[in-house]
Amino acid sequence: MSEVLQSLNENLKRQTNVYSELNRLAGLKQQALIKNNLQELEVVTAQEEQLLLEGGRLEKERLLWAEQIGREMGKAPEDLTLAELAEHYPELEGVRKDLDNVILRLKEAHEINTELLEQAVKVVNVTLNMLTQEDKHTYSRPGKEVKDGSKHARILDKSV
Repeated sequence: MSEVLQSLNENLKRQTNVYSELNRLAGLKQQALIKNNLQELEVVTAQEEQLLLEGGRLEKERLLWAEQIGREMGKAPEDLTLAELAEHYPELEGVRKDLDNVILRLKEAHEINTELLEQAVKVVNVTLNMLTQEDKHTYSRPGKEVKDGSKHARILDKSV
């Protein structure tokens, strides 16, 4: 295996590890969302941010290796796919499979977490709507007309 190819392989293995760790954190985030534990959610999010920075750094490095390999193959680095590289260089097949697998799991976890967040937002919206709707049985002065703009009770309204 050439030095460039070996460096690319190592880079891809490190990226796989970063994505595996992101996947683990996605599971922790899921549990924090289910428990409605905001402190734990903040801790997990901070850890994710650090891993995403590391992933970005590794991706820039990968592009440098891909550029060198692309020149050898006569292709632009952005046109090279890992599947295509694995066809030309079978020693990359193992890391390609690992990376595909971990990214698929991460995508699934992300979709579940997105659904949980959307449900949490719906609950907040329903709660806010319930708190801000005017009760038809509240006191109003006889003969006083209620204007359209004041039909909703305001939680933070200071007037009495």
